[in-house]
Amino acid sequence: MGSRSSKRGGNQRAGQAPGGKQASKAGDGEDALIEAAERLQATEPAPEPADGAEPVEGPVEEPATGAEVTGPATADRLRRAIAQAEAARKRAEARQSALGKKQEKLDADSARLAEARAEHQRQTAGLQRRKDEIDAEERRLAERQEELAGLEEEARRGFAGHRQERLAALRRELEERRTAFDEEQRELEDRHAARYAEREAALIARGAELDERAADLDRKELEQRRLERRLGVRAEHLDQEADDRVRERLARLETDLELERQNSLGHRRQLDAMRGLAEQRAAELARYETAAAELGGRRAPELAEELRRLHEENRELRMAAAANPVQDRARVEELKAAHHDLMVEREELLRQNAELRRHVTASMISATERENARMINQALQRQNDTLTSEIDQQSARLKQMQAMVKDSPPFPACTAMDDEERYGFRPELDDEPVRLRDFVERVRGRMALDLRLYYSGADLRCFVAGLASSRLHLLQGISGIGKTRLPEAFAQVIGAGRETVAVAAEWRSPQDLLGYYNAFERKFYESEFTQSLYKAQLPLFREKPFIVVLDEMNLSHPEQYFSDLLSAMERKEGDPGAPALLPLMTAPVSPAPRLLREGRALELPGNVWFIGTANNDETTVRFADKTYDRAHVLELPPRPRVFDPGETRPLAPVSRKALTDAFDAAEARHGGETDKVLSFLDGSLGERLRDGFGVSWGNRLERQAKRFVPVTVAAGGRTGEAADHLLATKVLRKLIGRVEIAPGDLQRLHKDIEALWGPAFPGTTAAKSLRVLDGEIRSLGLG
Repeated sequence: MGSRSSKRGGNQRAGQAPGGKQASKAGDGEDALIEAAERLQATEPAPEPADGAEPVEGPVEEPATGAEVTGPATADRLRRAIAQAEAARKRAEARQSALGKKQEKLDADSARLAEARAEHQRQTAGLQRRKDEIDAEERRLAERQEELAGLEEEARRGFAGHRQERLAALRRELEERRTAFDEEQRELEDRHAARYAEREAALIARGAELDERAADLDRKELEQRRLERRLGVRAEHLDQEADDRVRERLARLETDLELERQNSLGHRRQLDAMRGLAEQRAAELARYETAAAELGGRRAPELAEELRRLHEENRELRMAAAANPVQDRARVEELKAAHHDLMVEREELLRQNAELRRHVTASMISATERENARMINQALQRQNDTLTSEIDQQSARLKQMQAMVKDSPPFPACTAMDDEERYGFRPELDDEPVRLRDFVERVRGRMALDLRLYYSGADLRCFVAGLASSRLHLLQGISGIGKTRLPEAFAQVIGAGRETVAVAAEWRSPQDLLGYYNAFERKFYESEFTQSLYKAQLPLFREKPFIVVLDEMNLSHPEQYFSDLLSAMERKEGDPGAPALLPLMTAPVSPAPRLLREGRALELPGNVWFIGTANNDETTVRFADKTYDRAHVLELPPRPRVFDPGETRPLAPVSRKALTDAFDAAEARHGGETDKVLSFLDGSLGERLRDGFGVSWGNRLERQAKRFVPVTVAAGGRTGEAADHLLATKVLRKLIGRVEIAPGDLQRLHKDIEALWGPAFPGTTAAKSLRVLDGEIRSLGLG
């Protein structure tokens, strides 16, 4: 009995461990039936041997134990079914946890899930009722057990056959009840599984729909941000233009005022001169009046008439003298002398008359001029008062603006980030190097699952390997294929920092990209680009990769507005240990943000990558060769291929050290593959390109290949894949648009690459390189 009890206890524990409370309680009732049956069989005496027969030797058959009655298959089925239900529940919870980030958007689905849980609880209540029925059945069986105890007494008195029949009937009843319970339990689990599957499918479909809406909202938000940034830049330009116009207006008003002052001074001098002239004319007029008084008050006509009469007399005298020359000679001489005196007097009088007439006319004009000068002087005085009032108002406004900006920091946005608490938090990141092959596949899977963005493994490997080879990327392709979304989604999946800056077509200088200092307001207008560089150095992002996306980078010439950055990156490549500084101002300011060097320069952070997107149409410009040489170029296909990502696990936030250590490990492990690629490029193909086409490359290509090729191989690619990309984007790109190259030379180069590729990189093709040559051959009309 002791051994049987221990076996029963073991069976009970085995049934309870994986099956849950319902299976445990149901098993208790079954064990009670088994225990009663065992007690009944244990009390049955062994059959007596027949008269004269030898007792049967050998092992006596043991009564059936609890384990043999219940059977391990039934308990395993219960455990498996319950484990499946538990696993289904855990999967549902995992799905629910994965959708937790979108909880606000899934309130309606959460309500339906709550209804499903309520239904589950109702079904659980049904199971509880079933348990209660089983408990009632156990009580009934307990009563039957008492009956069995009575039967045991009867069996001791010789009713063994009846006891065996009752035991068999109880065993059949027990088996039937177990079978019915198992079937009911399976049906219930199937219904639960079906409902959970339906709910999960509905949630997945709803999640996909919400993801599409979220992607659409993200696109609209990006467009809104672009518009806001452009409006902000335009507003700043308008403010600056208004300030410039105010300053120009003030300068013009000051110039006009000074000119009017000079004119007024000239008018005063002219007025003084006219007053002196009037006084002179008045004196002359007085002399004229005196002369007229001396002439007896006679007027000029009377004097003229007298002169005429005297001329007549003179003529008559001349005639008389001619008739009597000797007698009248003395008289003639006397008359001549008198005539001469009179003529002299007449001329003098005529002259004085003309002069007096001029003086009178001048006096009349001088009075008019004096009146005009008085009116002009009054107008100038009023204008002077207006200008003085305007100058006073502008001076007051200037003092008010200076008082407003006196206590504000010169870099308001950067200073605000210094003071913001969340930017001062430094997250704990795992610095263990990532496994690049697994890293690329998981990033690709999460992009598809979370964001419905599908990129090929080769494109994503090329993107990650480009991060190892260059800090500047150029993503090319037709519009609408996800060029901007690729770096944004990559940063989101790996937990990196990111910022998108919309490039404007009117950008011409680094100030358009970085911002400018307004000396009038004593304020530096920090652009979004400058704020992102500063943000990348704060503790929240300092140990993370940080991606700055320059959207539509070739709307303007990058060689103009991005020149300071290109120069800083060049210095960083030449001396990685030295800081690369971007001067924002010529002189330091105070108080300056904490991370600003010398109060005027911003350091180019080592955790920042610049990803520029580029379209090729009539609204854009072509990149210069030096930009292509410094950048990692990736052209995305026009139609991404949709794939099933499966159950891809999310990634924990990746630190910059983990990523760069993985790049270093790949270079150390697969550095020999780089030698194969460089040997191929420097071999007969390189000679053909140098001699036949004048195409060459420098040390920069070798530096980039030493990082790009090993990382591509470590991420699951092949050496030929990396060599094809470098040949297409770094070498053959220089042949595009060269009209002096004969089409036949391109066709022969096409054949040479096909012939040389197979032996150098078995199992791969130069698809990208041949596609470049095919496109150039077609552009020449030979496609």
